[in-house]
Amino acid sequence: MKNEIVQTLPLKIAYVFLQGNGLAKESTTIRNSKAKLGSYDTSVKRAMVVTELTRHHLLDRFIAEHWTHGVTPKDRRSLHGSTRFTSGTKSIGIATGETATENDESPQGTPFAYEEHLRDYLAQHLELLEKELKPWRVGEEDTVEFPVGGRRVDILAKDKAGLPVVVELKVSRGHERTIGQALYYRAKIKEMSKVERVRIFIVALELSPELRAAAKELPDVLLFEYSLSMTVRSV
Repeated sequence: MKNEIVQTLPLKIAYVFLQGNGLAKESTTIRNSKAKLGSYDTSVKRAMVVTELTRHHLLDRFIAEHWTHGVTPKDRRSLHGSTRFTSGTKSIGIATGETATENDESPQGTPFAYEEHLRDYLAQHLELLEKELKPWRVGEEDTVEFPVGGRRVDILAKDKAGLPVVVELKVSRGHERTIGQALYYRAKIKEMSKVERVRIFIVALELSPELRAAAKELPDVLLFEYSLSMTVRSV
């Protein structure tokens, strides 16, 4: 089938390839990762591998040397991630062009390899969460990893009305304890910014039933789920 991957990315070969190219630490981290999508961990590990290969400009060489049956060499191809965020019944998708994964176990896509990848991507595309949502800088501090009371908010933003928005990210599952953390940030931001309202956005691959129930009891809290899939295009 033209333009489709027909063989899964070979993980064992990928680990050796990473090690041989100065990425032994990354290879070990991926191999030992306990992250799962449902009952599977290989999709997540493949996502991590492709992320590292892409970041270090090694993906084309790995494909040419070790994955020729997965991505045919006769066409020049590029891997494009498709990220989808959902809130209630609404969903938004966008091509990232940065993170890609071979996914043969689950049609639901795979999580971002690392939480900081999701954080940095969302910081550049806040409009995916809400129209006219923008970064909010306070003094000299960056909006990403914003320091609050000895901890750090993943992203500090502001909505079109000028209200602060705490964006809290969970690369896998969001549990009810996430609410407590976000409420602490809300209280500190209110204190620092002298405002009466601070909104909370929680983004996760999967939201636990307990988190969903807790969020319904609190004002100004929105929940989002994301998924990641891959397409292959000829260029």
